[in-house]
Amino acid sequence: MDYKSHTKEEITQALKDGKEVWRLDTGNSGEDDMLIGTHDEVVADILHHHELDTLPEGWTLTITA
Repeated sequence: MDYKSHTKEEITQALKDGKEVWRLDTGNSGEDDMLIGTHDEVVADILHHHELDTLPEGWTLTITA
């Protein structure tokens, strides 16, 4: 897994705390990441960070268990 926005420890703690954790798969773009927040918050953060209007084709968000 890629930990760019949050450390592995932050992700582990978020899961323990019952927060939503999302895996961003960007295909071959090299921007894979693990993100904490609601789906809407995570999408907004991704769009803002990458200066996009919509997620590019092939980028997927999957909630972790």
